[in-house]
Amino acid sequence: MEQQRRDFLASGGLIVNIAQGVSGRLDGSSINPRPFIEHNRDSRTPVSDVVASIEARKGSKSAAATSRLRKRPHKKMLYDDFGEPLRWVWSEE
Repeated sequence: MEQQRRDFLASGGLIVNIAQGVSGRLDGSSINPRPFIEHNRDSRTPVSDVVASIEARKGSKSAAATSRLRKRPHKKMLYDDFGEPLRWVWSEE
């Protein structure tokens, strides 16, 4: 790069220092102006009582139902020593 700079100056080129923050655009506007979107903000609907009822239903599951769900077999991938997949096996864990 240093050689290219010397060649440029030797051929009559001129290097001008520009202050930081100066724009090359004539009007100083942005290349991609942000669109102006005007909208009315709606008032928020309180949902705390709905959330409370959902949470209450989550906690009411019986122990038998949750233990039955945990014991369902699922597919598990076995990997070799190098991390390559070998095969799928059914696991009760």
